[in-house]
Amino acid sequence: MYIFVLAGGIDSKNEPNIFVKARLDKSIELYNSNSHNIIIILGGGTYHKPPGLDDNKYVVHESTSCANYLIDKGVSPNKIIREWSSYDTIANGYFAFMNYIIPLKISECYIITSQFHMNRTQTIFNYFNELVLNSSINLKYIETENIIDSEILKKRVEREEISNENFKNSVIRQKDTLEKFTLWFYLEHNAYKSNISYYNDYSINNTY
Repeated sequence: MYIFVLAGGIDSKNEPNIFVKARLDKSIELYNSNSHNIIIILGGGTYHKPPGLDDNKYVVHESTSCANYLIDKGVSPNKIIREWSSYDTIANGYFAFMNYIIPLKISECYIITSQFHMNRTQTIFNYFNELVLNSSINLKYIETENIIDSEILKKRVEREEISNENFKNSVIRQKDTLEKFTLWFYLEHNAYKSNISYYNDYSINNTY
């Protein structure tokens, strides 16, 4: 079984945020239940803030930070796959299907993220499941606890709701083929279009 874990930021020490560690701990539980399970970590970073850098000034991708955490907890490196191109949840879903689910012929998988992030994650992954594979993949969603400061959580929940509605209105209701989505993704998406935009304010309404 393949276990997809959505990354969600790293701290000043380039370690996964505490609520991301909860996601990773859940993936370890599933990994330990079956030696054939493989963990796929989705996430390169975010376009809301600059990336973390190591001592040599190289970028520390979120998936790398998460992989290091898993390895330190006893997960074999041969059972971990890193994805480092995605910089938001939309790209998490897109690359999960294009890079792994389709070429690996995955018919069933787990998708792990935090409770506050689950609604939007389901919206996005279900969209790609329908768009690409006519909903033929059995996506098993697992949400983990919101281990996060209450004020920060409130802001994140607000941003999630805005982003979820934006995705429904701008993508689901308008991009009904993979071709249409791909053109939108690389020509209009703020993190992937040629004139890239960076946002530090989570309240901006046109973020996805």
